[in-house]
Formats: sequence, C-alpha cells, structure tokens
Amino acid sequence: MKHIIPILFGLLVLGTAGAYAQTKTATPVSFSGVVTGPDDKPLAGALVAVQEARVEAMTDNEGRFNLQAAPGDVLVIRKNGYLGQTKTVNDVTSFKATLARALTDAGDDDIVPIPFATRKKREVNMAISTFNTRNLPQVPVASVNATFAGRIPGLYVQQTGTAPGLDGAFFQTRGVSTFGPNSLRTLVDGVIRPLNDIDINEIESITVLKDAASLAWYGLRYGSGVMLITTKKGSATRNNIQFDVQTGVQSPEKMIKPLNSYDFASLYNEALVNDGSQPIYDAATLNAYQTGSDAFRFPNNNYVDQFFNKQSPSQRYVLSADGGSNSVRYFALLSYFTQDGLFKGGKTDDYNANIGFNRFNFRGNVDFDVNKNLTVGLNVAGRSEGQRQTGNLEVGTLLNAIYTTPPNAFPIQNQDGSYGGTALFQNNPLGLLRERGYTSFVTRVLMATIDVREKLDFWVPGLSANVNFSYDIQGTYLSGLNRDFQVVDASGTTPLIYRNQSPLAYRSAAFGATAQRNEGWAGLDYDRRFGAHQINASVRAQRNVAYTPSQLDFRGQGLASRLDYSYKDRYYLGIVAGYSGSENFPSGKRYGFFPALSAGWVVSDEAFIPSNKFLSYLKLRASYGQSGSSDIGGSRFPFEQFFARNTGGGGYTFGTGFSATTSANEVSIANPDITWETLTSLNVGADFHLFNHALTGSVDYFVNNRTGILTPSAIPSILGKTLVVNQGEVTSKGVDLALNYDKQLGRVSLSLYGNATVADDRVVSENGQAGLPDYQSTVGRVVNSRLVFVSDGIFQNQAQIDASPKQVLSGRMVPGDIKYKDIGGVNGTPDGVVDNLDRVRVDDRDRPKSFFGFGTVVRYGVFDLSVHFQGVGGRFIDTQGIINTGPSNFNQESLNRWTPATASTAIYPRLGISDRANNTSPSDFWLASGDYVRLKNVELGATLPRKFLSKYAVKNTRVYIGGFNLFAFDKLKLDIDPEIPGAGRGSAYPYVKTMYAGLRASF
Repeated sequence: MKHIIPILFGLLVLGTAGAYAQTKTATPVSFSGVVTGPDDKPLAGALVAVQEARVEAMTDNEGRFNLQAAPGDVLVIRKNGYLGQTKTVNDVTSFKATLARALTDAGDDDIVPIPFATRKKREVNMAISTFNTRNLPQVPVASVNATFAGRIPGLYVQQTGTAPGLDGAFFQTRGVSTFGPNSLRTLVDGVIRPLNDIDINEIESITVLKDAASLAWYGLRYGSGVMLITTKKGSATRNNIQFDVQTGVQSPEKMIKPLNSYDFASLYNEALVNDGSQPIYDAATLNAYQTGSDAFRFPNNNYVDQFFNKQSPSQRYVLSADGGSNSVRYFALLSYFTQDGLFKGGKTDDYNANIGFNRFNFRGNVDFDVNKNLTVGLNVAGRSEGQRQTGNLEVGTLLNAIYTTPPNAFPIQNQDGSYGGTALFQNNPLGLLRERGYTSFVTRVLMATIDVREKLDFWVPGLSANVNFSYDIQGTYLSGLNRDFQVVDASGTTPLIYRNQSPLAYRSAAFGATAQRNEGWAGLDYDRRFGAHQINASVRAQRNVAYTPSQLDFRGQGLASRLDYSYKDRYYLGIVAGYSGSENFPSGKRYGFFPALSAGWVVSDEAFIPSNKFLSYLKLRASYGQSGSSDIGGSRFPFEQFFARNTGGGGYTFGTGFSATTSANEVSIANPDITWETLTSLNVGADFHLFNHALTGSVDYFVNNRTGILTPSAIPSILGKTLVVNQGEVTSKGVDLALNYDKQLGRVSLSLYGNATVADDRVVSENGQAGLPDYQSTVGRVVNSRLVFVSDGIFQNQAQIDASPKQVLSGRMVPGDIKYKDIGGVNGTPDGVVDNLDRVRVDDRDRPKSFFGFGTVVRYGVFDLSVHFQGVGGRFIDTQGIINTGPSNFNQESLNRWTPATASTAIYPRLGISDRANNTSPSDFWLASGDYVRLKNVELGATLPRKFLSKYAVKNTRVYIGGFNLFAFDKLKLDIDPEIPGAGRGSAYPYVKTMYAGLRASF
C-alpha cells in the first residue's frame, strides 16, 4: 500500500506536466464573449474553457463571459442540452458563439454507457437508466448504496444496516422475478466489484441495465440485472483540483422503548397468572421498584439510555485532481472517512471498545494516446479500511444484553464496584463493553484494470482491436485484545460469582478472507458511417477466474457480440448475443446462447409531425430476447454426488440401542441435468420531450418470464434427502416511469423530478404444491408469499371460546387469545378445528409492489436547495417479532395488551411467559402495511462569488448543510422504522439519521 500512493501521484504529476507542456507561450489577454442559443437568446450557465489550460469561465444571465486567453488558444464551449462548440482565439478580443440544441439531451447526460461502449441517448433502444452523480448530494456515510434510493427508475434500494462500516443496501431491478437469488450485480468500469466501499467522488455515473437486450451481452452471468459504475476520467479541456471536507453527526432513531422495573415486574406477574402460574413479585417488592428506595437490591436500569450516546461523529475528506492534454488525461483521488459507533462507556485506559470504522481510498485513472492509433488506459484503485468491533466479535451479544436484559435483573455495578449479574443473566452490558477487549479488522484491497485500444483504419476504416484485463486482490488482517470478567450476584447473604475472569491478552492475529479475481476481455469493434447509414459492431471473448483459499476456483468464459444499425439517425436496429458457460454446471451442458433484438424509431423527426412546442421529441423503442443467470443458489457442483464420512454420528439402531459407526452417507443427491435460469424479456418503451424540452421523460412496459428456477423435486421423503431441479417458473410484468421538469423563472432555476416502478409477479410453477388446497398453494401467488392464519379478533370471554372451533396451537385457550377462522380440514372444508390446515396463502410479503422517488432542486443566485423523497408501496411487515421483543418479550407496546379491564381498547392479545404459541403463530393479525414515504435527503448550499476568491487562486467554493434519512411518513402504529423494522431491537444496531455540513473548493 505504501508504494501505491507515490506511484499514483507520480502519474498525476506526469499527467499534469504533460498537460502544461503543450500550453501556448503567447501572452494571455483579457478575452470576452457572448453565448446564445439557436433563438439568439443569451445562454446562462454555459462553460467556456481554454483547452489544455486551467482557465475557464461561466456565462452570466446575459450570456456574457470574460477570461484570460492568448492568440491560438482553443476555447471549448459546453452546456447541457446543446451541442458543444470550439473557437480558436485570434487577434480580436471578443466573439459571439451560438450553440445549437441537440436532437435530444446533450452534454454529459447524452452519453449512455453500455457494456464496453457508449451511445448517445437517442441511439439506445434498450431499457437503460443512467444517473449522473453530480446530481447526488454528498453525504458523510460509509456506503454510497443507500444514497441511490429513489434516484433511478426501475432500481429498488433497501437499506439493510446502519452500523459503522456495515451500512449496506440490497439492490433489485423491477421487482421480484425468482425465488432464487435476485440481487443485481455491480460492475465497476466493466468488472464485477462491490460498490459500497467506493467514494462517491470516484463515480461519474450509474447505469442500470434492465432488459434482455442490455443483459444478453453477459450470457448466463447477470440475468437479474446489472449496475454499471463508470468512474471519472480526465479531460483535455480543463485542469482542476478539488477538495471536499465534511463533518456529520448520526443519532439513533426508533429504538425499543424499555419498561421500568415496576412495569416490568407487574407485567411479568400478570403473564404468569395468565399461564396459570403464581406471581413471583410481592407488593413490597413492587413498591420498592416504584419508590427506588434501594437501587442495589431493587435496581431500575434503563440500558438503552445508559449505554447509547445521543449522537456519534463522522468525517470525510477528499482530494481529487483531473485534467490533461490531447495526449494524456488523468483523474486522481485520495479520500479518508471515519465514523464512531453509538456505544457509551467502552473506553478504558487500555483500549476503546466502542465500535468504529475508517477507510482510506485512492484512485488513479490515466489515458495515454501513445500515437494516433494506440490508446492505453490504466485504472488503479484501492482502499484500506479498519473496522473496530467489541471483544470476541460480540456486538450482537452486547446489543441483545442491552435490549433484552430485565431492568431489575441486577445493578450494573454492586456497592463494591464489581459487575452485577445472576446465574440467568451473566451478560452485564458494562462488563461486555469494558472488559472483553476489542477486535480489529484491517482490509486492504487493490484493483487494477488496463485497457488497450488500437485503431485499424489502415486495414479496414472504422475497425479497432480492444483488450481489457483486470486484476483484483483482497486480504484481511485480524487482531485485538481479549479478556473476561466476573459478575457477582450480591442480592443474598453470600455473594455468588459467575463467569471466569481472565487477564488482558493479545488475541491470535490472523490473515483471512484473502481473495483474488482476474477477468479478461478481447475483441474487435467496428464503427463506420456510410452517408445516412451508421453501423456499430462489437465481438469479444471473455474469461474470468476467482480464487479463494477455502473453495475451489470459480471460472467462467464466453463470447459476446453486438450489431447496431441506424438510418438517418432516426431508425435504429440492434442485435446482441451472448454465449457463455460456467464450471458449476455438468460437462457438456455448461454453455448457453442468449440472443436479443431491439428496435427504435424517432417519430418526432418524421415530416408528418410538424415542428411544435408541445412535442419536442418522441422515440418509440422495443426489445425482446433472453438472458441467463448462473447464480441459482444451492451448493457448488450440484451435478456431483457428495458423501461425508461419519466418525461420531450417523449411527442407527441395533436392537434396543443407538450405535454410531464409522461409515459414509450422502450429503446431497446429484442432479446431472442442473442448468441455469433463463429470463425471457419483452420491453416496450418511449422517450419524450414536451413543451420545448421543458418536460422530459420515459415510460417502459415490461413482461419478464423466468424459467429453470431451482425448486425441490417431488421425491419420496423416505430418501431423507432433497433433490433440487430446474422446474420453477415466475412471470412478472410492470411499468417504469421517469419525469423531469426544468424551468427558468427569472433568477430562479427550478428542477422537478420523479420516477416510479410498479411490478406484479406471479409463481407459474413451483414443486411441493401437489396435494395442497388451492388456498395454500404458491402457484398464482406472488414470490415469497406468506402462509398465515386468518384472525377474527380476540376472545373476550370463555363463552366465545366454547362457541368457536377448537384451536390447538397452544396448551390452552383463555380470554385474551387471538381467535382464528376455521378455513379447511382434511377434505378442504371447515372441520371445527383450527390447525395448520387452516393457514392461508396471502400476497402480503416483505418486498414492495411499487417503489418511487421524487424531489426538487431550486437555485437562486448563489443559493441552491435540493430535497429528495423516496418510498415504497404494497409492502407488509410481520410485526409479531417486533412487538414481542425485549426482556421476557415485554416493552412499552406490552402496555397495550388485553386484560379484562382493557378488553374494549386493547390492541394486542394477553401476555404469557411459556404458553404463547397461539398468539405468536404467523397470522394476518400481525401483518401491517410497510408503505412509507421518506424524506431521504435535504441539502442547502451557497456558492461563493468568484470575485471574492480569485485572488486566492480559488476557482469555486460551495458551503452546505444537510440531512440524510431524516424521517418517514408511514401507516404504522409502532415507533419503528418501516425500511429496517428490526433496527434497535433484538440484536440489531439502531437506525440512524445523519446531519452534516461541508465545504467544496476548486482550484
């Protein structure tokens, strides 16, 4: 790692030197001009830059600019939505430039990445969504994943955690399409790499591939969708150094609300009586809890308040530089991020056991034009991250102790300073924090990619050869300190000691999680225009290998080809095909062929549609084809028969006793016909601009049919093993919609945007449904549907119990228990008994049927304000495990339980200690709407005027404040987060919101 940084900055210096080596030596003079649009009206916000120099200016509201330029300099003029233009400075000191509006969006937004190529937006027939990160606010969080939620049409993002270094997210395109693995893959610069550890300033754009025409290129590798991450490159038209600094505070939200000792003991007594037992807390004890007369004999702990801080800090620093010349272009970045955890009380003289995370990222992207035909690109990136955990990796144990230890279990510390504890409760939270040491993970990652392109115009005009090779390596170093502590039960006359105390010692250091991966692509491209005809063609061979010490290598290879044709830049046709294989399938059955076809028509360019302000642009497009997915779940090499040797188990009965024997048994049953999942996709869409390009958008209708999904085979259970076969099938259909509205209202620039996806999926075939009644079958239901009892209120008295079907889900039924409907019996009709035959299949699952995002960006003078919302619809949360959590499954929600006195107002059933099966069985009683709209991000910024900064060599400075994950509007009657409902409960880290401030300066 220490050798990488000098190399990186060496490349930066060389690139900068190359850039300035070609700068003109003539004396610069003041040069001014005016930039207008095709209607001769001034264009504000156009960028005018001196090529290969660090000089640029932005046009004002009257389209005017002023900068220093010398005769012979080339000025580059750009503005999104218009075609760029270059002007050579001559002896005059001013000029006027008129920019033509592009046929569609122009500038950076007009370029859409596709696999190993780019296209203008109007040339794309596929279902692709691209988002430029310059529109994404900077947030000081460890992972960028959750910041994309609601930003890209067709992309579902669900945050899965918030702990330092573990705040990841789940990605999915266009809803659920399989009951196997369904997460899309992230490719960074064309190579499969994780996204969550990249600094946002490294990323230029994110592109999501959603249909077969865009995915068929990869054959059977990425059938569940692909996110292409394009990192930043240098430019010959500008040289820039940028520094970002941010500081933030994170605060816990929606945590469990614990009971005090009096309420806990009272509810515990009540639950015992409900179970038919005797209460254990007498009146004197309850009174002592209420009065707090003796904190050591009758403790009243609030572990959440005692062991969680109200906020924790985070910081982020980024230094980047980009620029170049006509022959060398570079981008370089260094960033550092640090974040503390929320635990309180973990610092000692020897160590800090509070969890934390820090990460150092670097990147250097350099492109060399070796000569007029040969271009070499080198991307080198990496990171070193450190994660501090509690001793022996007991974060979950610590959280569980905080959330579930009764408030009256023991005093945190006894009168003599020893840690309190009992035989039943030995995990004293303070002891776990202070006395268990800490564990440190240091992970180092290096990623390198080289891309070589040789033009072969001397042989065939438009032909080029391409080679792309990547090499990634990762290693983790584990270290730390260990020790243990005693807890003392001092409640009796004789103290009782539990746990074994041990001195502080170094834990065994170890290297682990070492992994290597390399991938190579090589092939030919052809790009040629013949009058009104344009042809783009690509063919490439690919091979990838992944090495991990504990597993056999993962290998894949294949071919990919693509042919795009356009006529008059109005009619488009595309053909793409992938032929690839995986070692995880049987020999002779490892390769598959996946073709796709797409077409597009720019209707608005036709003569029969006159030019008008309402319809500025309209393109119709469609695609149909297939892609595959080798990520089918199950074990490695499922076509092989595996056996395990029994040395101490696996016995069987001889006579009257069980006898273990040294033998072997089948681990799994081989399937010699195992294969991949195949996705057949139809997409019909339209891109449109209305009201003189003020309102832009796209709409897509899709139908996906996925076959070959792994599902257990219908074999006799007497075999004692299961066999998985490719007999599952799921069909999904839905709509993607995206809209953007931009308007200049005097000095106010207004931008509104929104996107939404609605998808409905249905199981067509899944094994294991034979013999089930229709109301329990998964066929015709959504994927991952729930099987639940249908509730019918709460029993209010014994008479209702006697008059109802017999419920056999727990030992006895008493008033306050949930009442269920008798749906069916052995013959499929009600039989007077409520048992598992009465469960009903419902579509109320955890994954949403729709997801969306919307927001606005407003600019006025030097100020800007961005507001972003995201949300989901058609999602349901099983609240049983959330409501019934805490010590003995009690918390503040337990105060809303059924009692004879609260029968008319009770929300939840009666309490119980041991006899709870009836009331905790899966049922619709506990299902609640998980729909929500979240204020995801708000940011207010101010860009300081250049005239105040130019004397300090500062080109641009922006200061800002903001908030992330601020709050959510939902239908829940619980104080939980609708996205991560289990956060702050059980063994889960709390949900956090982030408030931050930052500064960005450009030089």
